[in-house]
Amino acid sequence: MADKSRPFSIYLLREGYDANNSLVDDHGLEAAEANHAPEGAVVYILDADRKRPWWRSYFGIEDDIWQEFKGALLFLPVGERHFAICFGQVHHNLKDVAYEYDFGLRVTLNMLDPKELRSADMVEPGPARRKRTQVPISTELTYLDFDANSEIIKSLTGKVKPGFAELFKSATGSASLKISLKIEPEELSDRCSRFLELYESDEYKASFPNIENITPVRNPADIAPLDAHLLASIRGKDGATTLTIPDIVDYKDNTCCMFGGGEGPSQIYPDISIEQFYEYLGDGVLANITVDALKREYRLILTDTEGSPDKSYGLYRSVIFDLEPPGEDVIYHLCEGAWYKVEKAFATRLRTYLDAKCELTDLSPYNHDAMDKGKRVYSEESYNKAMAAAHAGLLCLDQTDISPSGNTAIEPCDIYTARADATARSGHRGVFYHIKISTRSSHLSHLFNQGVNSVELITQEPASREKLEEIIIQKLGGADPANFLAPFADSEYKIVFGIITHKDLEGASANLPLFSKLSLMRNMQRLDFARIPCLLTFIPDHSEAKAGHASYQSYLVEVIQDGKKRVVRAVDGQGLDTTINIKRCPKAVSDSALGARFNVSVKVKVDEYSSSHHWPYSEAA
Repeated sequence: MADKSRPFSIYLLREGYDANNSLVDDHGLEAAEANHAPEGAVVYILDADRKRPWWRSYFGIEDDIWQEFKGALLFLPVGERHFAICFGQVHHNLKDVAYEYDFGLRVTLNMLDPKELRSADMVEPGPARRKRTQVPISTELTYLDFDANSEIIKSLTGKVKPGFAELFKSATGSASLKISLKIEPEELSDRCSRFLELYESDEYKASFPNIENITPVRNPADIAPLDAHLLASIRGKDGATTLTIPDIVDYKDNTCCMFGGGEGPSQIYPDISIEQFYEYLGDGVLANITVDALKREYRLILTDTEGSPDKSYGLYRSVIFDLEPPGEDVIYHLCEGAWYKVEKAFATRLRTYLDAKCELTDLSPYNHDAMDKGKRVYSEESYNKAMAAAHAGLLCLDQTDISPSGNTAIEPCDIYTARADATARSGHRGVFYHIKISTRSSHLSHLFNQGVNSVELITQEPASREKLEEIIIQKLGGADPANFLAPFADSEYKIVFGIITHKDLEGASANLPLFSKLSLMRNMQRLDFARIPCLLTFIPDHSEAKAGHASYQSYLVEVIQDGKKRVVRAVDGQGLDTTINIKRCPKAVSDSALGARFNVSVKVKVDEYSSSHHWPYSEAA
């Protein structure tokens, strides 16, 4: 046995991968002879030329300083499988598809004492919120602030169980197993054989139940067939694919969108739907679209009503798609460009909990669009004001502020009322409505967090509660406020999350994206713990369909002959240069008879005019 403990970073290669096909094409490593390598092992080394560090000249250091990068990569056969053991910064020379992405974490879970954990790296997939929790004294996973219902363990560190103490004291696992070992080279094969047994074991599920409710799918070889199902759904327009804005969206800003990446931008749409993207592409392009094009070519662009662009997102990142393969007890979910595997039993438990919280709405359907420069747009503000005007006892608190002095503005809710309730000590319960338009906003979690945070602030912060009471009295305009304020004496409240949607109300929680459901359950459980009743309700969207409109002004154009070519130019008297051709007009326009006139949207630049094959046009009268 070696007398010194040394660090090892161990990867398990996928079946079919070994030293011959696991390295990237431009790896820059060199094969090396190793007299003490285990039998059958292959060693590659990184022997990069030495370089001067950039900071030497930056600070004018006169000392003769050099830096060198050295490393080694050992490919080790163990039974029918192969391991890659890295020394130094060489792991990036492995192909992404070559190794198991959960090897280190699963081995660690099987080895670690669940009561002797030191550190955990976690991510909440919905808002992509990452965190690392470390403690000075070993503890349990619960005390590392891990929520199995909404978070994913990326890496775990701690002491191993007594049965593994003779092998090592502690380990860290993610894609690789990072571990310190006192071991001779010839013992590596046996030790890696033990690690392979641990990787294939499910014993960790007893020590860490529910830790794999949600797991990321990272290996490109596993993602490829999932992307193939997505592509079939999009090409077939089967309705299983939807689009979302992968960001927090405030519909008070009258957010519109366009699509880009094709032959010019699309029309401007006040709402987002996959059908509009299909229309933008056209059936011919759609039939041949690729995943790479969704990732790199086509984009969802947020705009104002005039088409001025703001943020832009790749189409692939904007897609929501669920897949339930027959014969498997999992559901695959694509969100913000990443695939996740969800245990079907957990998904069922999630749906059961949330469906029990769903009730029919007591608010009116939505049909309250605003007009912005002659264009119809969604408006939560108009709806909230209309509900207060149409229903006795409802107060619109949209855009009011109850934050303590010096803090960021916090709305108490969108609509407030107080209703008679025999279970409340005051005889009345304060009802806080939080309203959001469309289930397509990927961060409905913002709405759900706001609902919980505001009621906690009202309950715990006297200054905020006093602000809210003053706002309510002002909104009542001299009417008796007693019943409206009575619930505040004993914090007797009810939270209602109302979502305006075109979707079938019978779908209940199935109308929400997966990670929005996770966020909702987590926040509702917080309310349950505080003994505050809460419910989810869907409000029918009865507003007119939001037709797209051209992003540029329409001009009268004419088809004329210019030498041997047929071209389209502006008719005189509109402020455009009638000698400049208008490029990329719709085919039906450019192929028309000489002298034909049309109204066409035109993008005007200095010395260049252009339209788009996808923009609307009409024959001139």
